[in-house]
Amino acid sequence: MTASAGDLAVDWSRERWIDVDPWRVRWREAGDGPALVLVHGLGLSADFWWRNGPPLAAAGFRVLAPDLPGFGKTEGPPSLTVPDQARWVAAWADAIGLGPAAYVGHSVSCQAALELAATEPARVTALVLAGPTGDPAPLRLLRQAAGFVADPVFEPLGLIPTVGEHYLRAGLGRWLRTWVSAGRHDTLAVAKRVRAPGIVILGRHDLVVRRGFGEELAKSLPGGRCVVLEHGAHAVVFDAPDEFNSEVIRFLRP
Repeated sequence: MTASAGDLAVDWSRERWIDVDPWRVRWREAGDGPALVLVHGLGLSADFWWRNGPPLAAAGFRVLAPDLPGFGKTEGPPSLTVPDQARWVAAWADAIGLGPAAYVGHSVSCQAALELAATEPARVTALVLAGPTGDPAPLRLLRQAAGFVADPVFEPLGLIPTVGEHYLRAGLGRWLRTWVSAGRHDTLAVAKRVRAPGIVILGRHDLVVRRGFGEELAKSLPGGRCVVLEHGAHAVVFDAPDEFNSEVIRFLRP
């Protein structure tokens, strides 16, 4: 991704901290304008959004990206279930005085974003779901596990050390427990309760998420549509950042 002059003027390096009992929460923030919260995928952190945060902030959004409990640098007990993660995001938003915002989720965090939008609709103005998990199809967890193993074949080499560092820090046990818990979440039923408009963005080479599920999920959302990016895999926010960021901006500012 080539940084524009506007992107270079955005400081994404600053870490912010706040106590949200019993957690010590780390997040990144940049830009001014409508609030846009980036919620990282399983085992990752706010650092994963470095190809998205600065360009979106340069486009006129106030971009915020927290480390979820149990991952990144946030200190305190992990929140393993999808409803717990949604409640945690709400508590963090309250602690920093954040009002209504658009939410971008990646992978498992899409389920938490949907849960938040369904249970606390006043908080969520719009949803962007990148490579969302939550497929109810039979043997979905086995299929997703196989996809996670094979997916790196289609990812850029720069992703491997980034993801590997985060996964080692989180630990395999925590990663697996969170993933299995997310597999019990009735994502499509939750999506049908969401009032905020939403968009699903998939990478064409995503081996974790079925395109059919992405399309079905999009149809469950108000005005929803499913966009497939040619050059992306499961980490579509990292693989195809220019195209992804453009779709986000186009959706939020039609």
